[in-house]
Amino acid sequence: MNEIRHRVGIKSSLQNVYDATYQPAKIQSWWATSATGAATVGAHIELVFPGYPNHTWEIDELSDNELVRLKLLAGPEPWHRSELCFEFNESNEQVFVTLTHTTGPETPDAAIQYFRTKWPMFLISLKQFLETGQGMPYPNDIKIQHE
Repeated sequence: MNEIRHRVGIKSSLQNVYDATYQPAKIQSWWATSATGAATVGAHIELVFPGYPNHTWEIDELSDNELVRLKLLAGPEPWHRSELCFEFNESNEQVFVTLTHTTGPETPDAAIQYFRTKWPMFLISLKQFLETGQGMPYPNDIKIQHE
């Protein structure tokens, strides 16, 4: 297994930060172009990134204001066997979000490098969305490579 971890501090309420990581209407404000689905354990969330295969994530675990765990059910091959875990810790008048992205051992090195570089861009988008009301979801995200 490969594990990628990132942490960002966000000046927002713990509830708002928690909600933004699994509620489709909020995910589309910082990560995907659009997101649909229910926001309950066992529900599926469909993320749309035009020009790429959609991602289908299952909400695997929700611990109120503590943890969100998502498991990829379908999506682009480099994402296969991916799991995302968002953990939240309120301290020093901000909420720290730690994202752990776990992939399978067969994930190509180029994909791991991409995830390591790209996740900070989307976490900054999450931070901007919650602090200013305006994130940078795909396709308005910061690009790290030319298409």
